[in-house]
Amino acid sequence: MIEKMDKSRFNLLKWLTIGWAIWFGTYILRDWLDDKLIFGSLILIGFIGWILFTLNLIKYLKLGKKVHSDEKLKEALNNELYQQYNLKSFFWGFWVIVAVISIFFLISSFYSEISAMLVCEITLFFGVLAPLIARLIYNKD
Repeated sequence: MIEKMDKSRFNLLKWLTIGWAIWFGTYILRDWLDDKLIFGSLILIGFIGWILFTLNLIKYLKLGKKVHSDEKLKEALNNELYQQYNLKSFFWGFWVIVAVISIFFLISSFYSEISAMLVCEITLFFGVLAPLIARLIYNKD
């Protein structure tokens, strides 16, 4: 049962990551397009990504609640290695945010104006995506 739940957690993380990348990636791209057909397609694809993200987030939270309610599952699935992987994932998320903001500082040296909303959206996108990808990499080990 523990191996099944661990595999389930990995699959939920995978689809959560894919859902976030599709949903928020299309959310960022929608401002750059003028073509109505492509814009409508992006909205539809983004909605599918949002559904993927939301459903898998709910399932992931339910799985976490189930793990925390059972002491044996909690001991087996939330051990020191799991906690270390959490910290490493957030470490990567932090440094990705620092890198993205640094890149925008560098770009702003050459261009006079960058939209603050675009900077925030891209920083949020990569700031959430980096820990999710890192968790997938660490969880696979």
